[in-house]
Amino acid sequence: MSTKSNATAWIVFLVSLLVLSLAATPYWRAADQLLIAIRLSLVIAASVIFVRAKWRRRDEAAPPPDHAESFLLRLRRWYHGE
Repeated sequence: MSTKSNATAWIVFLVSLLVLSLAATPYWRAADQLLIAIRLSLVIAASVIFVRAKWRRRDEAAPPPDHAESFLLRLRRWYHGE
């Protein structure tokens, strides 16, 4: 492992400990808001990446249905007498 990646990992660890230790201080609301903002930004970023990937592959053919789906369709048709 290189020294640079090792130092980066330690910095991330220490910063996360600092933010988490703020819960025991009068600044717990600020720490809570910071963690919520970080979590929401990660969810938004992951959503954007997912939607972009789906949007780029929207013209591709749909995958063939799996065996469970065809079984459920046959079962539904049998039940309704179609």
